[in-house]
Amino acid sequence: MQDVTDLAFMRVIAHYGAPDYFFTEFFRVHAQSRPEKHILRSIDENTTGRPVFAQLIGEDLHHLARTAAELQQHPIAGIDLNLGCPAPKVYKKNVGGGLLRDPARVDEILATLRAATPGLFTVKMRIGFDDTSPFDRILDLVNTHRVDLLSVHGRTVKEMYRGDVHYDFIARAVARVHCPVLANGNILSARRAASVLADTRAAGVMIGRHAIRNPWIFRQCREQFAGRPVTAVTLADVRDYIERL
Repeated sequence: MQDVTDLAFMRVIAHYGAPDYFFTEFFRVHAQSRPEKHILRSIDENTTGRPVFAQLIGEDLHHLARTAAELQQHPIAGIDLNLGCPAPKVYKKNVGGGLLRDPARVDEILATLRAATPGLFTVKMRIGFDDTSPFDRILDLVNTHRVDLLSVHGRTVKEMYRGDVHYDFIARAVARVHCPVLANGNILSARRAASVLADTRAAGVMIGRHAIRNPWIFRQCREQFAGRPVTAVTLADVRDYIERL
């Protein structure tokens, strides 16, 4: 189970039941970039007891390698590549989800970051840009470059956060890649998480935006998976959460 967040919210989430590990906000990588200080704080000042992966977004090979090397001077669990961001201002720069239009470039980026990352190297992706035609090709590249963990959001970039999540494509990734796969997209409750895992055979779930609405969700997932009663959230609990924010 995972969450994408900043330092303050990491601490709030940890209070209610932390995920197994965190991913940072993405570090924007380009010729003039340096790792953003406020994101570095979420690594250097992490007191949650959970590992943190440093997430990168970019397409310049040299500067991706440079940034990966710089970040490994900090206490990170590994390097994560974002191939899923659906924001138009991002994909129009041919980064994030925009790279799914160019599997040849993805091949080069994965090779570069794998070589620059002696530890864990993970990837988050969507199932395509405006269609799913490159999906299997990208999955094969994940195998070729020995990615250690793959998170799949079951929508295309153009679908944004609208419509149904195509969990069948997540199941397809589970069957095709050699590394563990995390299912992402509309994981709204512990019950939904358990259902998605049963349907996809994924190794776990990634939860991002919904953890803002329900910071108890990671604890509730553990309870659901273990067959224990799931924590019920009271109005007093919600009030306490709002005050902490």
